[in-house]
Amino acid sequence: MDSTYIFLYMLLSFSFPLLIFHLLRTTSRRKLHLPPGNLGLPFLGETLQLISAYKTENPEPFIDDRVSKYGTVFTTHVFGEPTVFSADPDTNRFILQNEGRLFESSYPGSISNLLGRHSLLLMRGSLHKRMHSLTMSFANSCIIRDHLLVDIDRLVRLNMEAWTGRVLLMEEAKKVKLLLSGAF
Repeated sequence: MDSTYIFLYMLLSFSFPLLIFHLLRTTSRRKLHLPPGNLGLPFLGETLQLISAYKTENPEPFIDDRVSKYGTVFTTHVFGEPTVFSADPDTNRFILQNEGRLFESSYPGSISNLLGRHSLLLMRGSLHKRMHSLTMSFANSCIIRDHLLVDIDRLVRLNMEAWTGRVLLMEEAKKVKLLLSGAF
């Protein structure tokens, strides 16, 4: 009889905090008015599923499965934060056209830390526009267009001619990058 009480006590002591965590998580999600979706495991969310999907040759099923369950705009929990995904081109266009007015897009904190606080991807508003125009004016200059892009094109074509069978894009990009760094 004592072992039954101990078991019940342990079961309740472990399940009660999980129940409270689940209730807090679902009520906070309702307050945020997030689209439907699955927030996955506590703390991890669906990060492991997303990473494993992108390590395969075809990562689309991660998104396709959720689109079939929840629609083209859904919520998941990746990299430590609830994240809204959109697989709808019209919705994406609307969001991008209204960035800074109706929407403020962002990367999860862990990704922001990896990119660095001065990354062009993390800049917003007038600073982003200024940095983007500086980058584009540099990329459109005659020197870049007439010399660098010609060399990049030549090295990429040479590398592509050597491809046989299965190609790992990241490895091939590293090869081209090394060739480019040696060319200048």
